[in-house]
Amino acid sequence: MKVLIVGGGFGGVKAALELSSDSRFDVTLISDKKNFEYHAALYRSATGRSPLEVVIPLDEIFASRPNIEVVQDKVVELDIKAKQVTSADGCEYHYDALILAMGVVTEYYGIHGLPEFSYGIKSINEALELKRHLHDELTEHELDSHFVIIGGGPTGVELSGDLVHYLKKIEKAHKVTKKFQVNLVEAAPRLLPVLPEDLSNRVEQHLAKLGVKVQTGAVVQGEKVDSLMLPEGDIKTHTVVWTAGVTNNPFFKAHEKLFRLSKGNRVEVDDRLQAAPDVYVIGDSAFTKRSGMAQTALYDAKFVANNLKRQLKGQQPTHYRPRQPIGAIPVGPKWAAVADGNKRYYGRRGWRKRRWLDLKLYLSFLPRKKAIEAWRQGNQIEESCPVCAGS
Repeated sequence: MKVLIVGGGFGGVKAALELSSDSRFDVTLISDKKNFEYHAALYRSATGRSPLEVVIPLDEIFASRPNIEVVQDKVVELDIKAKQVTSADGCEYHYDALILAMGVVTEYYGIHGLPEFSYGIKSINEALELKRHLHDELTEHELDSHFVIIGGGPTGVELSGDLVHYLKKIEKAHKVTKKFQVNLVEAAPRLLPVLPEDLSNRVEQHLAKLGVKVQTGAVVQGEKVDSLMLPEGDIKTHTVVWTAGVTNNPFFKAHEKLFRLSKGNRVEVDDRLQAAPDVYVIGDSAFTKRSGMAQTALYDAKFVANNLKRQLKGQQPTHYRPRQPIGAIPVGPKWAAVADGNKRYYGRRGWRKRRWLDLKLYLSFLPRKKAIEAWRQGNQIEESCPVCAGS
């Protein structure tokens, strides 16, 4: 069976690995990037940790999988009747089964100034650009600095908690005497609105302890080169990090005649994760109850791969039942809040739980030695500034 997978994130990689164990599958994985990037850990690369934790070459992942071909290309067209996709360069790829795991992209909701002036953290390049800016802003300007993170979801919370510690490190290394303030702005009434309220409250309390100023119910009106506009007044800042909005990969909007789109342009799928005959949509791109988390993308990938194996055996497919992911939110050094069903873990115990989950994710798609190596990089410091590196 010829299986075509589009997307080199958790869902795409996991689906390919699950199918690689059966030589009857001929798998081509197409990604517009040559590396897998662990997006949930990008905030650590922006605050001084090694990027080797989050960037792993796809060729390395599949080096020992002879029935997996990795192609760096960008898919732009889909012909369901002909069962083929076409790339931007005009290359045609045929399939018996197509798995679309294309992920999401940044959405600014038409807010004036954000695309031009804000920083992002959706890729390793964005994370490293932000790190350089943080260093320059704190060391090269004499005035006090405001650092504003927009979005009180996991990424915004994790970045703001780590940012305070990182900025203090830069201050100490360069003997900076000016003051700084980290603001976390969220439009919803509370932080982490998709997670339990008791966990959200504990996270907000810890952020306040770290020195982060949390503003909930605050809808951003726009950004200028030196300020962020909020209903209660402007914040003078040269550093706004936008983590608040995503929408589905534009590929699906461009093919809306083929797909039924729902909230955030996510694709509606049936109980086999099919969006069309022999076309499966998984992970963040699918409109399912638990989409948006790495654990869900891995679960979806394994589910579809297992059904394709059942198909080859002439067995009936199983039906999709969403699984509740574990919510694990790091908030500053060695502290995390974890919701595992009705269980809660906070502080250092929660941090250990989160790090274990990171390792478990790596082990799910990397050889044991490579997984442990990548995971350990999360504790390694990598600084371009020799002064900070030596501190």
